[in-house]
Amino acid sequence: MATLQLLLFGESKAAKPKSHLADPLSREEQRRFGRMYAANIGLVRKFAHRLSQQYGHCMAREDINSCCDFAFLKACWAWDPERGKLSTIYWRFAQGEVLHYLRSHNWSIGATHRARELGLRARKLLEVGWAPEAVCEELSISADDLRDCLVATSGMAHDTMGFDLHVCPRATPWEVLEAAEDGRQPCLDT
Repeated sequence: MATLQLLLFGESKAAKPKSHLADPLSREEQRRFGRMYAANIGLVRKFAHRLSQQYGHCMAREDINSCCDFAFLKACWAWDPERGKLSTIYWRFAQGEVLHYLRSHNWSIGATHRARELGLRARKLLEVGWAPEAVCEELSISADDLRDCLVATSGMAHDTMGFDLHVCPRATPWEVLEAAEDGRQPCLDT
């Protein structure tokens, strides 16, 4: 009986320690995913184009293409032909990968959870007209901590790509802080 089990299931392998890395694809999986990718390259590029129209102002097209390629691989793993079309599940994966990339890479510095939380709360208070000193008192932080939280939670893509996304006539929280430091009123766009 033991010989029959060995023939059917192969030799038992020693348990290897779990790692945080995924197991590499087998040759058959590589071939299958390669054939699926070649058959659906138009779908991949169509979705990449749609996402680049939506997120192209804050993300490079090459990064969007890479996210879409990676999402296609994930969609191939998760797709069940009996439950629907590949394009349906792939669109969700593609959007998710692009948004995950933006959340991970679109900050000027890597911000901790506390810094992001304080930065967002400070922005809300500053936008409704609170003075920076009152915001610091409300959040129990120093002016330096407030500045760091605002810097940590400000997107950097529009700065590096030359876009000016601030079109509101009110001053940004950063401009309010700079004006308070200089002892002047913030300049308002007209």
